[in-house]
Amino acid sequence: MSKMNRTSLAALGILLAGVTSAELPENDGYVHMGVATCAASQCHGSAVPREGSNVLQNEYVTWTQDDPHSLAYEVLSNSRSKGIAARLGLGSAITAKICLDCHADNVPLQQRGERFHLSDGVGCESCHGGAENWLATHYNQPTVTHAANLEAGLYPTESVSKRGDLCLSCHLGTKDKFATHRIMAAGHPRLAFELDTFTELWRTFGRQPHYRIDADYRERKGSVSHSYSWAAGLLAESRHRLSLIDGPLFDGEGMFPELGLYDCHACHRSMKTVQWRPLPRHGGAGPGVPFVHDGTLVMSMALARALSPSDGEAMESGLVALHRAGSDNIDAIREAAAILDVVLARLQGQLSPRNPSGHEMRLLREILGTGAEGNYIDYISAEQAFMAVQMLVIEIDDPRLEDQLDRIADTLNNDERYRPAQFAAMLATLSEPEPEPDTELEIEDEPIE
Repeated sequence: MSKMNRTSLAALGILLAGVTSAELPENDGYVHMGVATCAASQCHGSAVPREGSNVLQNEYVTWTQDDPHSLAYEVLSNSRSKGIAARLGLGSAITAKICLDCHADNVPLQQRGERFHLSDGVGCESCHGGAENWLATHYNQPTVTHAANLEAGLYPTESVSKRGDLCLSCHLGTKDKFATHRIMAAGHPRLAFELDTFTELWRTFGRQPHYRIDADYRERKGSVSHSYSWAAGLLAESRHRLSLIDGPLFDGEGMFPELGLYDCHACHRSMKTVQWRPLPRHGGAGPGVPFVHDGTLVMSMALARALSPSDGEAMESGLVALHRAGSDNIDAIREAAAILDVVLARLQGQLSPRNPSGHEMRLLREILGTGAEGNYIDYISAEQAFMAVQMLVIEIDDPRLEDQLDRIADTLNNDERYRPAQFAAMLATLSEPEPEPDTELEIEDEPIE
């Protein structure tokens, strides 16, 4: 692969620049009025869901009781957070910007309303945007439409792509806020994310989320399948990750690149036994070579194989090039990342709400086949594979498959005790129903939404 200068790299990876929206609530410029402004019983603070309303009206109660986002600020005062702050020399975690940017609605002082409290954590406006212009009118339907609310600053969380941008800004990070290797070494948990799984966590644990997708919701905002939400979120995360490699964050401090963008388990393993095994997508990179975190990229390869064989081959060769570049230099890694991003951007252009819906079994076969090649030896890929398999099995709605999910999940309970052979054996137990016709997924030109 030929070398490129940074100017050429920027030109080749031009699509990377458009990945992150500039309209995220943290940067929207509107006054954030505070959670209390939404909590009245006649608004979103009802103790129980109300009939005859197009929303549940108990969203505030659900948030306080069931949503871990409501505790995001509170955890900054626990012993673990205090230890992290002390090791990093931050003073207090409850005042450190790097902590508050993801654990609270940390908008500038001039954008905080009279009832705004930083201690509310990740509250309503952290996701729905500053309510300065829509708070007093968003409930006046049909006089005030959803489109009018969006125009007034309401963030479009119903859009899969916009929701992906929003969630990834913390659950992966940006060039300005990121759980770096130093932060994780100081004690911060490893981050893992998959858009559809994390959106559906409440239902997974038998809890009602703070919204319901009913006929009224679909009329006002539309809805998409879980397989589409997964695919769109997967490609968004893959491209966000590559954009961070292309940006200044990857340069890191001192002689090393930012190791937080690498797979933790590539280095953090027992020294008592030889645990290294070659992965097909590493293209022959030998023992001791750290590799870029690529769990979602592996899933994107499986998705690409289902969408388009040629793009599947391009993803496979792109991953090999990315990991081989890891033995070269930072510019080579960025060059490979930019080339890989072109493939991902093309896949995004092929995706639409009607595709991959209805082809869940084909997607499941591709994911299982990708695992059969030995691609889930590493924990992060296995983690992403299980979240995808779980979603697809639930969408397929076959009790025979669903009964096997818990046993597969048990193999991932502890990343330090992960056994690839055990996980592979569990995946192999998935007994497929009669396969659907072996046709390619429909390719469309509609942009991702």
